[in-house]
Order: sequence, then C-alpha cells, then structure tokens
Amino acid sequence: MKNLYQQIISAGTQTSNSNVWNKKIRLLNIYCLTWGHLVLVFYGLDVISHLIIENINHDTITFDFFDAKAFFAHLTIVTSLFSIFFLNKNHHFKWARFLFMILFIIINCFAAIVISPGHFIEYTFLLASPIAITLYVKKITSYLVLAISFLLFLTPYYFYVVYPAEIVDRLMPFESIIVFLTPVLILNYFKSNNLINEELLALERDKVQSDKELLEKQKAELKELSEFKSHFYVNLSHEIRTPLTLIKGHSLQLDLKDSKEKTEEKINIINAQVEQVEFIINNIMDISKIDNKDFHLDLAPVNIAVFFDKHYSNFKNLFEAKSVLFSIENRTENLLFNIDNYLFSKSINNLLSNALKFTKSGDAVVIKVYLEGVNLNVEVIDTGIGIPEKDIEKVFDRFFQSKNHITKSQGSGIGLSFTKSIIEAHHFTIGVKSISNISTIFSIQIPQKSLLKLDSLERTSMLKKGNATDAVVNAKLKVLLVEDHTEMRNFIIGLLDDYEVTEAENGQVALDILKNETFDVIITDYMMPVLDGKGLVMEIKKQKLKTPIIVLTARTDSDAKLKMLRLGIDAYLHKPFMKEELMMHLKKASQSFAVINEFDAALKVEEKESLNKFAQKFNEDLNAFIFENMHSSVFGIEAIAAHFEISKSTLVRKTKSLLGQVPKDIILEARFQKARSILEKNPRESKINIAKTIGIKNTFYFFKKMEERFR
Repeated sequence: MKNLYQQIISAGTQTSNSNVWNKKIRLLNIYCLTWGHLVLVFYGLDVISHLIIENINHDTITFDFFDAKAFFAHLTIVTSLFSIFFLNKNHHFKWARFLFMILFIIINCFAAIVISPGHFIEYTFLLASPIAITLYVKKITSYLVLAISFLLFLTPYYFYVVYPAEIVDRLMPFESIIVFLTPVLILNYFKSNNLINEELLALERDKVQSDKELLEKQKAELKELSEFKSHFYVNLSHEIRTPLTLIKGHSLQLDLKDSKEKTEEKINIINAQVEQVEFIINNIMDISKIDNKDFHLDLAPVNIAVFFDKHYSNFKNLFEAKSVLFSIENRTENLLFNIDNYLFSKSINNLLSNALKFTKSGDAVVIKVYLEGVNLNVEVIDTGIGIPEKDIEKVFDRFFQSKNHITKSQGSGIGLSFTKSIIEAHHFTIGVKSISNISTIFSIQIPQKSLLKLDSLERTSMLKKGNATDAVVNAKLKVLLVEDHTEMRNFIIGLLDDYEVTEAENGQVALDILKNETFDVIITDYMMPVLDGKGLVMEIKKQKLKTPIIVLTARTDSDAKLKMLRLGIDAYLHKPFMKEELMMHLKKASQSFAVINEFDAALKVEEKESLNKFAQKFNEDLNAFIFENMHSSVFGIEAIAAHFEISKSTLVRKTKSLLGQVPKDIILEARFQKARSILEKNPRESKINIAKTIGIKNTFYFFKKMEERFR
C-alpha cells in the first residue's frame, strides 16, 4: 500500500525536471489524493450516520435521507480530481494546476452558498492562497488568488446573504483581511528562503554530479592512457631492442682477422643502429621540451622551395627502395615562411615517415605546396592503407595508434601528436582526411602573416650567383679554429690541409682575432677556459657576424645541443667525429656563407626600401598598441608579445633588428612623448594625473628621467 501511494504521489515527475518543479507536481498529487479521501470519508460518514438514525427511528432503512444534489456534487469533485491527476500524470502540470484552483474555488463557493449555506464553509477559502503559493512560482498569482478568495469569503455575508443579521454584524472585515493575509505573508517568506536553499542545493547537486561525471571521464581517460602508455613502452622497447641486438651481435662478431671490407661493413651497421637509437631518444627529448611551459620557437625566414626540395631529396631513395612513387608539386615562387627550421623539419619528417610506413609497393606519395588565397597549404598525400573513420579524431592524441597489421609490431604512438604540437606552436593548423585502403591526406595551413615574398629578379640573380659557390668552396678558405686542447687542435689542423687555418686557444682570444680578421668558417670547442663555446657564439651573434659556426663537443646531452642550435650555429658535432662528417659540414657551411654574401651584395635599393617599409609598418602597429594600452601600470613586454603572437625573446630580437631598441625602451619613450603632449596642451596638469594616464607608479623617478630626456 505504501509503494502504491508513493507511485501515485510521484506520478508525472521527470528526471529532466528541476527539483522545484517535481516538488510542485508531487504537491498537486497530494492535494488531489487528500481532497479525494476527505470527500469519500465525509460523504461515507454522512451516509452511515443517516442509516443509523433511520434504523433507530423507523426500525427500517428507507433512503429518504438521500440527497441527489449532494451526491452529484461529491461525484463531480471525485471525477474532476481524477481528471486533474490524469493530466498531471501525463506531464500537463500547468493545466492540471489551473483546473485544480478553479475546481477548489467553484466547489467551495457552491458548497458555501448552495449546498450547505450558513455552515461557515466559506472559511475553506483560507486555504486557496496558501495552495496557490505552493503550486505557483510568481507571488502575483498567490495575491490574485488571495483577493478572489477573500471576495468569495465575503459573498455569503454581503453579496448573497445566507446568514442572519446578527452574524453578519459580528463579522469584522479588517480582522478578516489580517486572518487571510497573515498565512500568505508567512508562507511567502518561507517559500523565498526555501527557493534560495533549493537553488543552492541544486547548484551543489549539479556540481557533485558534474564532478562525478568528470571523475568518471578522467577515470576512463586514465585507463585508456594507461593502456596507450603500456603499448607505447612495449613498442618503444621493441624499437630500441632491435638496434641494440644488432649492435651487440655485430660487435661480438668483430674479428681483427676479418678482411677490411667485412669489418667496415659491420662497423657501418653498428653506426647506423646507434644513430637509430639516438634518433628515437632525441624524439622523446624533443617532446618533453615542447611540453615544457618555458618552451619557445627559434623562428627564422626559410625559403619554402628549398625547404621542401630538401625533404623530397632526403626521402626519395627510401621510397624508391620500397617501389613507391614519390613526387613533389610546388606551386609557390619566391616565398619564405617564418619557422623553427629544426622542429618544423621534424614535423614534415614525421608525416613522410608515416607515409613511408603505411604504403606498399605500387602506392604513391606526393607533397603538394600551394597558395590558397593568401594562405599557404602543405599536403602530404599517400595511397596507403588509410585510417578508419572511427580513429580519425584520435590520430593526433598522444600514445594513440590505429589498430592495423603495421602498428601491432612497431611505432610508439607519439609521432603525430608531436607533429601537431610543433605545428600549433607555430600558430599553424593541421588536419587529416582519410578513406580506408584508398588515401590519406595530412594538410597544414600556414597563415599569411608567416609568409614573406622575395623579389623574383633578386632571387634569379641570387641563384645565378649561387652557381659560382662551388668555385668559392674550392678556393683556399679561411677557418678560425678555437680549441684549448693542443693535440686536438693539431689533429683538426691536420684534417684541414686545403684550408687556411688560424688558431685560438679559447673564446676570448678568438674574439680578439675577429676584431681584425674575417673568416669563412669558425670551428669551436664547447668546453674551454676563459670564454667557452657558448659564450663565444653569443658574442659573435651580438656583433651580428654571419660567419658559419661549427661546434665540437664531448657532451652528449640533447639539451646542450638544442641550446646551441637555438643560438643559430650551423652544425653540432659530437667527439669523436669522422673526418668526412666534419668536411661535409665545412663544405655546406662555406657554401651557405657564400650564398649569404652574394645575396647581401645583390640586395637592391628597392628591396631595402621594402624592408624599411616593413620596419615602418611594424613600428606603427607597435606604437599604436602601446599608446592604446599604456594607461595600465602592469602593461609591458608580455602584453606586446601576446598581441603579436610571438615569444618575448623573439619580440626583443625583432625590435632590436628593425628599430634598434628593446621593447622596454620603446614603451618608456612612448610614455615620455605622451606625457610631453599632455603638458603642451595643459601646462598646469598635475604630475599625478599624467602618471595615471600613462600607467606610471613612480612619479618622481619618471619625471626626473623625462627632464633628462628632453633637456
């Protein structure tokens, strides 16, 4: 029975409803149930009492007491209540609520005036407004019901009089108003507090539910991540174990009695596998660097055609060995893009390595580079096994690998995630489209702001002169060798028979030599007394010398290498190194230096003017932003770097190279000019007001500096 009543009371409630709304639905069900029970009980008691009286008075039951009017009135009430309950149960609460209030008012009015006049039934109107308060949100509804019920309460006394004059005279209207109004005010007060508590509880409940869902989601993600990591470590150990096995196997097979050819073959295999292990470890180190919040790109303009031709050349033989048709379509001319050459190369290498891994003999891979509107598009398209539709959204997730016969045995699941991180760090976008067993297209979109156009005539001139660089390389080139170890210095000099070598035992000596001489290449050790290799490179870059620098070091950590590469060196060789490796880097460095010198010589007045216009435009944009935001006392280099979407170090380099000042000095000068302008317009303006206008806290210091500036 208890469960039945609970089901009746909860009829019409929904989980999608708010707690307050469901509470009103339950209350309406309770009102219907209570009223229905009262009708049945009172009418039943009335019938039973009449039967008993009939039996006592007449010793027989005649049913003369039966009142058809009362019977149909009670039947109407029960039927109406059932209809209201039915509407409420079928989620028509507003209609059910409205009909209940109408029924309550009509029935009580009818009972007080027609069915049982003079029995004070009109006092039931005291309940009308409290019921309305519990069923309606708006207070105006309860006060409207209060007014109607009070008028109906007065009807038997003044409008449709059913009471004798002495009873009417005893009625006190003002006190009656108080009686009606008091419970309404009290209930509205408690209702307001209850609504506030309900809202707070709802917020708390929603928060708990949200936290619960978040925890469940995080739990699922952690579980998935754990599985991915497990897969990653298994595959990574497999990728490292294979070359280690080959290294160990071939090193154990080394025999001094073997022929020179056999020994060299085994050593070459060992070296190749060592490079493979180093490549894997470097990739992991690079990923950890990108995850670091202090990570920043070393951006520089790079020729687009040269960049992608280089990658095409690097992979051409690998695709040919697999009988995969590999081609490049470059529809850009005379364009540079602003990238971190080292990291962006890694992202392109990852895409091409993926294409190589997932294609078979007879498939095709193409690199497409073209302009779409003002933006540059780069696409790597392959006709390999493709990516299932369900996995496309996850391909850039770290540790994720689409399940196929290839990824079961190789791959770590971090390559594409690493690629996306690099692309997005440049503020580029990357996407993928794929159809299983038909094709896959990885596309990179590079915005116009990262592109720079070269004049075609100057480029042609530079390329023509570039053909003469071989002759320059073949000439006796000047090399500055900076090495503190005498024997190592002599060893390197012995390797450089075809070069004119000048020696320096540390970085400071090298700087002294560079004051009076120029060189085609600088070779320097990393660890030296007085001034080490890093300090030397930094000083050379400060002096804006363009001489190529090759760094030699016994250090094997990637962090030191990355720091040196970011300083702008041309090569980084680990000791011990091979002669061929050093000679190759020397040749490339000298060729690059020759091209740079030729390009500088070929730079026409028009291009210089173009560069000046670029600097002028940058200066205008920078000053406009500073003048717009200088009123803030916390305004500084961070806000400017964020506005131009570059790192703080890049901003400093850019302002120094284009404007000859660091951002701090530019901001200060702008504030000087603004303060001067204010004083010229209003010489009596207070220094405090001026300081507030330009975002200065230390007024005394600023105006002292300003006097020095305009003295």
